[in-house]
Amino acid sequence: MPTFDSILVTGSQTIQQDLQVNGNTTVGSHLNVTGSETIAGDLQVNGNQTVANHLGTGGDLDAEGSVWANFRVGAANLPTLPAGGFSIQQVRFYAGGTPMQPGLVLKGTDGLDYVLFIDVSFGTPSLAIVPA
Repeated sequence: MPTFDSILVTGSQTIQQDLQVNGNTTVGSHLNVTGSETIAGDLQVNGNQTVANHLGTGGDLDAEGSVWANFRVGAANLPTLPAGGFSIQQVRFYAGGTPMQPGLVLKGTDGLDYVLFIDVSFGTPSLAIVPA
């Protein structure tokens, strides 16, 4: 497997197998990896990136557009409860959405896409759902 300290691609790059970068990766256009991609530092792609198998990054994954997963997007760290008490909140559903509402997009059991975001319009943060 090819291993690099850092990689800078100003155009497009296609990798037929695996890519491992011990530093940072910056791609100016498109990056297609057929195998797995492991990056010890940060990954920045200004265009599109397609990884057929596994994408691992030890730093941040920054996207100027959308990041899509066919199954799940998750966090590995265990959350901790903040000090102090909590307040009971409700989930707010807004039937009419705005185009390109920012938030986490999830598919509903009806096959439609919904956007989850935090609504603080009433002073206390609440989870809000709107059709995408």
